[in-house]
Order: sequence, then structure tokens, then C-alpha cells
Amino acid sequence: MFERRCQAPPGFGAGAVFVPALIRHFPEAVRAAERPASREHSIRLMRIRTLGALVAAALIAPAALAAQQPSGGNAVPQTHTVVKGETLWDLAQRFLGDAHRWPEIYNVNRSTVADPHWIYPGQVLQMPGFVTSVGVSVTPPAEAAPAAAPVAPATVAQTVITMTAPTVFRRETPPAAVDTLTGEVAETFPTVLRGDFMRAPYVVGSATMPGAGRLLGSADLDPRGRRDTRFMFKDYDDVLLEPPAGAAGAKGEKYVVVRRSTSIFGVGQVVIPTGVVEVTQNRSGSAAVKAQVVELYGEMGPDQMVLPLDTTDISTKVRPSPVTDGQWTEIKWIHANPVLPTTQMYVVLGLTSKDGVKPGDDFLVFRKPQPARASGSLGTPEIPIARARAVRVTAFGTTAVVTAQQQPAINVGAAVRVTAKMP
Repeated sequence: MFERRCQAPPGFGAGAVFVPALIRHFPEAVRAAERPASREHSIRLMRIRTLGALVAAALIAPAALAAQQPSGGNAVPQTHTVVKGETLWDLAQRFLGDAHRWPEIYNVNRSTVADPHWIYPGQVLQMPGFVTSVGVSVTPPAEAAPAAAPVAPATVAQTVITMTAPTVFRRETPPAAVDTLTGEVAETFPTVLRGDFMRAPYVVGSATMPGAGRLLGSADLDPRGRRDTRFMFKDYDDVLLEPPAGAAGAKGEKYVVVRRSTSIFGVGQVVIPTGVVEVTQNRSGSAAVKAQVVELYGEMGPDQMVLPLDTTDISTKVRPSPVTDGQWTEIKWIHANPVLPTTQMYVVLGLTSKDGVKPGDDFLVFRKPQPARASGSLGTPEIPIARARAVRVTAFGTTAVVTAQQQPAINVGAAVRVTAKMP
């Protein structure tokens, strides 16, 4: 009874279906609801209600679909030509109102953008969504009017959003230094890094160092007003010290704190830097100097030695030059005695400043060629183990940091040869 169709009443959209039979039976549905419930009546009422909901959806859907389509029938994708300095982060902020929505732009431009970190001037990117093109009709001038001079097309100003701080999509590249003699780009970092130099253990003549000052203890007080007796300090702790001989103890002076370590037979005493302290109050008479821990490399505590801070060996950016048949020596000591020494660990070598070694010299750790063990067999050639660079050189030994490793056999007694020297 619901299959008959008729002309839709005024006000219904094109394509709408009007079902008078349904409307005719709505009062009957109401009356059915007032009668005593039965299985037949309940099923009939449910069918009427379901069909009514379907008809309502059919009437509403065309209008909803029409509202989602760009009006005018001339919708085109929104595009943007990339200019210098832009990133996907910038474009998302500009076109989508939220910089964090940059993946939406990337997803619709995967055929153009290979890496979302890099977009290039001149690339045409499609933006999410559509814009509607607007046609403009121009009325030609009257015949009597003189022909106007051609007018250049108006240039639409384009706003470019630039980020003042680095983002994950803009990788800041430091300016490269150029060698004035060769014109080549030179590395800007020092040959010996300050951190490697400051933390490096080094060899002195004996356990007693004339003129060394002494770290006395904490400058803080406990709740009872007595001086704190802590035995280990941390960053920014206030300490009291006796400055090195000849030091004024003036505010702003810095000293390095070192502790005694292993004594290497036939070489000397190893001392290990534990940190740097800076004087915070000018010295008054013969009183102890108050200072603060500003750098911490290891366990710093009372009775450790205080020495002048000298960083003159780490200012150069000159690189070592390769040499052939460099001096030979061996590894005398390895810091912390690890089971498997590796890169960034310190080793003490048998060469000294008297041998002409300077901070920045490069070394090769290797196994010497081995002869054949039996008649008719072959010996083994020299096998490279690791590379190292000198960071501290004294009259008693050279401390080098391991910079590269090929084999695990970095051991005390391993052969070492100079491969490059500083001028």
C-alpha cells in the first residue's frame, strides 16, 4: 500500500518522495497504540514507525549532501607556491590555523615532498580543502572613450610566516669558517675539546705537588650552626679552600680540584681532575677562601688538591699532519681499569713532552706483525686496534682519548705509533 507515488507538495526539494498512504495511516497507528497490545498490532506499529524514519531521512539527505559540496560548481583545490624560508610548520599555521596540523599538508603532497623536513622554493603544494573560484564580468568601455593604456595585473601580496626560533622542521646550520689561504671550509671546533682536556687524568712526578692548594670542606652550616661535615660535594655547593701558591684568591678566580690515583712504576703519579671551583668572595687576610663548585667530573671531597686552572693547550684549531714511521711506544695505564676499554676512555702512553709530543697528536694502537708459528705457515700482518688523540702531555707521560676502535684488544702493553703530529 506504500508503493503509490504522487507529486510532492510545494516546499519539498527536487527528488523528494511523498507518501500520502503513510500519512493516511499515522492516525491508525495512534489508535492502534490505544488498543490493548497484541503481537500483530505491535509488529504493524513498528513497521509504520520505521518507514516514517526512512522517509524523513530521504527528504533531509539531498539538502545535507548539497550543503557539503562547494557551491557554484567551480570548486578547485587550494594550492600554494613555496617561497624561501617556509616550512610545513609555517604553512599549517597559516592555512589551517594550527602549526601542529602539518601532517595534513604532507599527506596530500607525498608525491611532491619526499621528506617533510625539507620543502623548496618553487614547489606547488596542495592544501587540504577547496576554494571556490569567482568569475568577474568586465563591461567593455564605450566606443567613444579612448583606449586606456594596458594596466599591469595586480600583484597579490603574500604573507610569509617565519619562525624566529628553531623548530623540528628547520635545522639551523652554524656558519662555516673559510680558510683565508686555501679557500676551503675549515672545521670550527678546537683540535682538543675542552671537556676531554678538563676531565683527562695526567701524570706528574710524585704524589706531593709543591704549591698545590687544598680543599678544606663545606662552607655550609648545619641546623646547630656548626660547619657541615659532608665528605662529598655536588654542583653549586659552597666550599672552603686554601688557594694554590701565588694565587690571590680574588672573586672570580677558578681552580681545578684533583685527587691522587695510581702510581705507574717507572712513569709517575696519576692525578684525576674531579671538578672546577670558582671563588665567590675575595680573600680576607689569612682566612680560607669561599668558593662554589661550578663543574663536577668525579667524586670531589675534602683534602683533595687545588691547582691553577690552565686551558692554554686547548685553544688551537690547527689539525695534525700525517707522518710516516712515527715514534713507537705502548699503553702504560687505562683509566678505571675497565674490562673492555672502548671509545672516549683515557689511556696513558709512554711518550712525554720531551719526545716532542703535543696535545692534538694522533696515535694508532695496533698489534705488531707476528711471525709464522711453524715451518711452512704464514705470519700475520699488523692489525689496527684503535685510534687515539693526545689531550694532556706532561714531562712524565701522555694522556690520550680513544677516538675510534676496530678491535677489542685495547690493553696495557699494546703497541702504539704516532700517525699525525701538530706543527
